[in-house]
Amino acid sequence: MIYGGIVNGCVITIGNNCNDSVTACSQSGQQDIIQFNLSAGTSQFIDLGTVCSWPSAVVYASVTGQCAVTGTPNAATDRNLANLAEFTIPGTSNQDFYDLSNVNAYTIPMSIRAPTGCPSINCSISDIRSFCQPNNVLHTEVNGALSCVNTDGTAGLGPTNGTMQFKTACPEAYSYNFDDANSTFTCPTGSDYEVVFCP
Repeated sequence: MIYGGIVNGCVITIGNNCNDSVTACSQSGQQDIIQFNLSAGTSQFIDLGTVCSWPSAVVYASVTGQCAVTGTPNAATDRNLANLAEFTIPGTSNQDFYDLSNVNAYTIPMSIRAPTGCPSINCSISDIRSFCQPNNVLHTEVNGALSCVNTDGTAGLGPTNGTMQFKTACPEAYSYNFDDANSTFTCPTGSDYEVVFCP
């Protein structure tokens, strides 16, 4: 796997269209977390090579500014406070699976741009303070970064008033565990994708 070097295979580009810097985090399975410090208007890429393998992978924005726990590279600091771009590459039948998830929380507008012929998906909430209503909880970091914590998202409760706030705002994204029907997307294995913050 190559980060920002020579392109040889399936490529995941992570771009920052926000006006401010974004600390982007990436992890596949239980591998070490990779951190990209993206200033406004910049991008970085992950080259999966000709094998095109990136199982149980996520991309998200850190609200603390540090992706991994110091001294424990595969342990995330604040993944539970972030919305996620999730990938399983390859999936089954020569198809990749990808989605956006607000199951843990929402912190930043994000999209997955897929090649022509495959669905691109987006979740953008303009005013997180007014959006984040009970029973969901607005979390503020010491640096001022905000997350709306989805209190029912991981509870296995199915759709609730809290998770429906997320579903109404972002109908293409996961709002709770097992919210599969309209939230999982596929594209042929071998495709390139872009994850864009503030699309």
